[in-house]
Amino acid sequence: MIEGESPARMVLKVMTEMPPQRSRMVVLAMYSWPEFWSMGEGCGTPSFMASVTSFPKHGHEMHVLIPGPRGVPREEEYRGATLHRFRTGVAFVPAFRGGRILHHIRLLATYVYWFVRAVPAGLALAARVSPDVIFGMEKLGAPAASLVGFLRGIPNVTRLFGSELDMVVGHRLKFMLRYRDICAFRAPADFIIMCNDGSAGDKMGAMLGVDMERFAFLPNGLDKAAFMAVEPAGPSATDLGVPKRNRVVLSVGRLDQEKHVDRLLRAAPEILSVRDDVTFLVVGTGEEGPALSKLADRLGVADHVIFAGAIPHESLPGVYASADLQVMLSNRSNATNTLHEAMMSGVPVIALNTGGTAGAIEDGRTGILLEEDDLPRLPRIILELLANDEKRETLAEAARRAVDKRIPTIEERQAIEVEIVERVVNEDRAKRGGRRRR
Repeated sequence: MIEGESPARMVLKVMTEMPPQRSRMVVLAMYSWPEFWSMGEGCGTPSFMASVTSFPKHGHEMHVLIPGPRGVPREEEYRGATLHRFRTGVAFVPAFRGGRILHHIRLLATYVYWFVRAVPAGLALAARVSPDVIFGMEKLGAPAASLVGFLRGIPNVTRLFGSELDMVVGHRLKFMLRYRDICAFRAPADFIIMCNDGSAGDKMGAMLGVDMERFAFLPNGLDKAAFMAVEPAGPSATDLGVPKRNRVVLSVGRLDQEKHVDRLLRAAPEILSVRDDVTFLVVGTGEEGPALSKLADRLGVADHVIFAGAIPHESLPGVYASADLQVMLSNRSNATNTLHEAMMSGVPVIALNTGGTAGAIEDGRTGILLEEDDLPRLPRIILELLANDEKRETLAEAARRAVDKRIPTIEERQAIEVEIVERVVNEDRAKRGGRRRR
């Protein structure tokens, strides 16, 4: 297994001794989302977009097959890549509504429908662009790319962005109902690249029989220069409506149920009963947004909560720079891009110790880890840190050094991903006497 841990350029242990060749390759990616950002163009994690656009930056031709509704172009250029859309209004990750049984029926129906639409479209596109490799992105893209690669006799690489399996290990039915995750791991691939977001993807892969010699488990890269800038880009908390004298407790991320921003709001009344100069700044959008707004009203803290919505990723450094604390309370994992961005920005972090979060934060030195049983202590911990400037500065400086050492830049991280795919293609070409596919 290739793991990502280095200060500047992660050590890449490749599966052969064959030196990498920079001959041009054609990549066909398959992706089940209609866009590459989780909260609208430019907003949310950049890792999906980076996986697509890094190949053109390294001189390769990138084609991406995605679903798309009527009214958007069937084909268009996107940051050096060419997008090819097959028409559908179906959301292949349906929103939860109508109860668990109906939700699972919709999940299964859309899963089957994905293959019905994506595989023929992928085969037709492969016949047009003659790819050297099929790149299966996320849970649905991986098995579809594996099938297209098999039918066309083309190598395929799986690119996964996390897993939910670690949350249901030991619960047989719940585990089997995560068949999307299971099939993504089990789909035959020449290599699997997976981001280390704290969801134990390496352990899940090994448990499911993945060849760990052809598995790269890497953290996402970070725009270090942007988050360490003396004059960071983007709005400050004051620009977003926070009173100048107030302390800022920050939450950044999708407003989904698993993120549990409600826990932070429920801590607000006790905090505000001690000091009223605190504003809770919530950055992000999601299905839970309206419910969280109503909760703030019901708790009587709405005047101290600002829902800023989605802010472009390139503008987040300014938001982080004006925060006093960041709080992350997800049940799944808090070892995410947001954690590393906050730490790189010098913002002390309080995080629930779930998933692989303990691997990203050293409790009491680079941040504060909170066990689930200790959630009632959250208001007190926030108050203690807000009252102790020296402690916050010490945590922030240690966190910044730790992240700078452990996390690569985006450019370093994506160069490794491209190199892995290049080596898969070079292996295939070597088998065919150096000829590229037509």
